[in-house]
Amino acid sequence: MGKTKQIWHRFNNDQKQLKTDCVDLVSKCYLLLGQKPETQQVVIMAQLLYDDLINRYGSLTMEEVSFIFEQGIRNSNNGGFLNVRNFNLWIKEYRQKAQEDNQKGLITDYQRYQANVKRISNTINKAKQIK
Repeated sequence: MGKTKQIWHRFNNDQKQLKTDCVDLVSKCYLLLGQKPETQQVVIMAQLLYDDLINRYGSLTMEEVSFIFEQGIRNSNNGGFLNVRNFNLWIKEYRQKAQEDNQKGLITDYQRYQANVKRISNTINKAKQIK
């Protein structure tokens, strides 16, 4: 994983875009949950997410965080609500499972997801080249 994509690096180099990405992710999560929060609620949740990411999860990437949130909403027992407690649980669950997978020599769920995205992208690109 490139260090330039990690949250700590983005915090040091482009805080504005990192904050925008947090707003986008929070908005996406509310959409996935079928909820329509007020703008102020989205802004506050995004700021809380931003604070937690820069203070606790700086080694993650926003792509990983997005994956974690989608999995948390879809699969976690705590997936029905977007709140600080739940998103911290989702991240902790992910990190614990990823650490266990690494210790066992297995690929993580996120690495598996990345490989699938790459395969699909390659297939689409090959299909575009067929005339």
